Amino acid sequence: MKKGSNLLKHLDFMILDILTLELSFFLANVWYAAYSNQIFSINAMYRLLALMLIICVLITQIIDTPYKSILKRQRYVELREIAKHTIELLLMSIFFIYYIHIGGTVSRLTITATWILYFLITIIVRFTYKRYLRKRISNSPASLSSAVLFTSRIFADEVIEAIKSNPLNNIKINAVFLTDYTEGIKINSDIPVLGNKEEMIDYSTHNWVDEVFLFLPGQRELYKEMEEACSTMGLTCHRILIKLNKYEPDLVTPHIHNVGDCVVATYTQRDIPMIQWFLKRTLDIIGGIVGCFFTLIFIITVGPIIYKADPGPIFYSQKRVGKNGKVFKMYKFRSMYQDADARKAELMKQNKMSGFMFKMDDDPRIIGSEKKDKNGKPRGIGNFIRKTSIDEFPQFWNVLKGDMSLVGTRPPTIDEWEHYSEHHRKRLSMKPGITGMWQVSGRSDITDFEEVVRLDSLYIDTWTIQMDIKMLFMTVANVLKHEGAE
Repeated sequence: MKKGSNLLKHLDFMILDILTLELSFFLANVWYAAYSNQIFSINAMYRLLALMLIICVLITQIIDTPYKSILKRQRYVELREIAKHTIELLLMSIFFIYYIHIGGTVSRLTITATWILYFLITIIVRFTYKRYLRKRISNSPASLSSAVLFTSRIFADEVIEAIKSNPLNNIKINAVFLTDYTEGIKINSDIPVLGNKEEMIDYSTHNWVDEVFLFLPGQRELYKEMEEACSTMGLTCHRILIKLNKYEPDLVTPHIHNVGDCVVATYTQRDIPMIQWFLKRTLDIIGGIVGCFFTLIFIITVGPIIYKADPGPIFYSQKRVGKNGKVFKMYKFRSMYQDADARKAELMKQNKMSGFMFKMDDDPRIIGSEKKDKNGKPRGIGNFIRKTSIDEFPQFWNVLKGDMSLVGTRPPTIDEWEHYSEHHRKRLSMKPGITGMWQVSGRSDITDFEEVVRLDSLYIDTWTIQMDIKMLFMTVANVLKHEGAE
């Protein structure tokens, strides 16, 4: 039923594709006839191939959705979809040609020219037709939907611009109602502000209203109340979850799907395409392999120096808390004396971090820190490998194992985790990383744990694979300049 509806909905685009394909096939045959000094004629073979091309277009409508959201696609997306559709049709036509055993009678140059022409002509035809349709839709008042918006003053103008950003929405906001309404309050938009929730309900009851938009971050009870009111009035109600591509931290995106015999609504903080996760893991594997190679070099070169300065294991392992509270063992080159954990309690008074993390200047637990340079700064092997971030390299093994990622939030220790408040828990919603937003922001200068939480939450809310790549380059630059580490 859904496929049939889509077929009729985009019948115009399908007909245009068939006409474009037949035109491309005709021009390719005319060109080949002139190229090979032959006389062009519409013979039985030509008619068979022309019919085959129409069948290929029809089949793509069954196995794929080439016209999904076609009017909303931006240019680069449309180019990608045209290329994808062209390749699908090409492969299908090759299959048909060889399936009916006519491969030896069909010119490869003709087939190649057909699909090159089809790709180029389709770009021109589709872009021109879409421009025509968009203009026609935007100029049609009969297609407009009358809507009202209920939000707070601080969000009103931004939400209005977001809704109006796509003219194909065909939505006209005729009135705005505010949770913090006062007499004479104004917004930048020329849309009238008519009151609060009581006035909105009264207005919607006695005026032409097709849709209601709600944007009330942090006010779940009010959301529920207004949605029930809209349901009572029989109005379409939109709860805005994402505003201007900025994810509201207290809102989530629901997915309806099956778990066994149960139909469930699943709520997650962000809806990230699977390809992004695949690219992130691919980047982790490549980076993990390269990092482990350098780790091996440091084992050979730095390992003996660590052992000589403080006999014992050159690696330090510690239980850390990973994604969603899963505990794992994190590895580092040992930069501290073996009794460092035992001595931590007596040094807590010198902790310069505000919160649950521990950091102090000139930490005496660091191997060789008793040695000072002419400026009085510690210059032991432990200080060196921490300053150059060499101690972090064994964590590339954690990355390969899947416990960590190259970029993420810093994994807390178990004792830090036990003191977490509810909003701190968000740091554990993504896989921890060797580096992250806190580190590239200058981790030695940030002493407030709440600022660390804010930066980690910002990373989680806005993460993209491009952001990871950028932060990796920034991390390398910081390490080379010995910035952000102590």
